[in-house]
Amino acid sequence: MPSHRTRITVIGCGHVGTSCAYALLQNHLAREIVLIGDTENLVHGEALDLQQAVPLGTPVKIFAGTYKDAAASAIAIITVGTPGKFSGSRLDMLAGNAIIVRSCIAKLMAEGFDGVLIIATNPLDVLTYIAQTESGLPVSQVIGTGTLLDTERLRHILGEKLNVDARSVHAAVIGEHGDSSVAVWSAAQVAGIPLAQYPGVDTLPSQEELLISVRHAGPEVAALKGNTCFAIAACVTRICEAILRDERSVLIVSTMMTGQYGLKEVSLSTPCIVGNCGVETVLELRLNEVEQKSLEASAAVLKHAYAQLQKNESPL
Repeated sequence: MPSHRTRITVIGCGHVGTSCAYALLQNHLAREIVLIGDTENLVHGEALDLQQAVPLGTPVKIFAGTYKDAAASAIAIITVGTPGKFSGSRLDMLAGNAIIVRSCIAKLMAEGFDGVLIIATNPLDVLTYIAQTESGLPVSQVIGTGTLLDTERLRHILGEKLNVDARSVHAAVIGEHGDSSVAVWSAAQVAGIPLAQYPGVDTLPSQEELLISVRHAGPEVAALKGNTCFAIAACVTRICEAILRDERSVLIVSTMMTGQYGLKEVSLSTPCIVGNCGVETVLELRLNEVEQKSLEASAAVLKHAYAQLQKNESPL
């Protein structure tokens, strides 16, 4: 991917898409931000609103564009989809959102897009798998935001309960961005101290209760305010930053498994080195037996969801 390109396209101008555009603007990551959406007036309105914030920061060109404009982007971010429910599984949205995301990918690839594609639409992992297999892009260039958000939620919860800066908490959530996510407790630590040995750990809720809190965090926010947008926008922006600055940072994102953890033909989250070309290296955590089995179960959930989608789409 040419490193000189600094155009980012955001597909979808709902709460998540516009929050992503604003976060990208505030973090000075692009010289051009293209907005694409189905409602012309809304897209132009959001672009105009963002343009009027530009004089207070670094010069950025923000405009309502087309998929032809997106083709020249270093990164395209898909945020479009049907609104999520406050309860139930993210996988319940698969049938409807698969149609929408497939349409976006077809239009994007028809214009010759060859940058990095970031998927932020739920159900995240199955749609990341669909995006990779149907776009024809290399595995490295299709990234799902995955459990990067779940990981940050767990760090936040642990930081709050242990009364320590969440940035000093290192705890990974891998697998599905959803109800089968896996917290890697065996590797959790605070400033290098294993979580099990950290002062005050005995006051924490059980590991199961903590993981449930992480899984319910998104629906809880959505039930209170009607949507979730800021935290996921921060995750998208962090991924863009690692790509555009060629940081080779380790981020927990969703990518196609090609034998890692003994898994293939499924996209799920694990630590990855992210740089200019997207996912440059997929890292495997050393899991204990329980964590490995939980990850395999998570992969099975995702494979089943994709298989059911294919079955339902097949002609009788």
